[in-house]
Amino acid sequence: MKKGTLLHKRIGYLHVLSMAVLLISSFGIYRLFGKFGLFHYLSLLSTFLLVAGMAPMFKKIRSPKDYETHFKRMYWSVAGLYAAFAAESFVRIPKFGGFWKGVAWSFVLVFIVCFISFLKMRPAWSKKFGKGRAEKVAA
Repeated sequence: MKKGTLLHKRIGYLHVLSMAVLLISSFGIYRLFGKFGLFHYLSLLSTFLLVAGMAPMFKKIRSPKDYETHFKRMYWSVAGLYAAFAAESFVRIPKFGGFWKGVAWSFVLVFIVCFISFLKMRPAWSKKFGKGRAEKVAA
């Protein structure tokens, strides 16, 4: 999907709205620990990444660094969503090794893949969406 288009913006706002509902509801779940637990802290991290990722887009005048910041933070926000999905899926697999083992392995695997992808693609993404974009526009 081409970035910055009307479709991209609409899907992005739908994503943010959906995540906001999900995150708000996550703070009402206490059956696992009976109190504020690990997943609530991860929800706080996810909330921070979502807000921090959208903040540059609410500026009237945006620099290339704003676009790069938006992209990076939203990337990690979505990586967290994938990790949560994987954790929920892995703990449903019978005889995988238990709840915490399923959660830990799914998080580790997803974040390793996301981190390697991020390191590999970051220069190209920076050139396309961030600081390199400014150099291309200025030339």
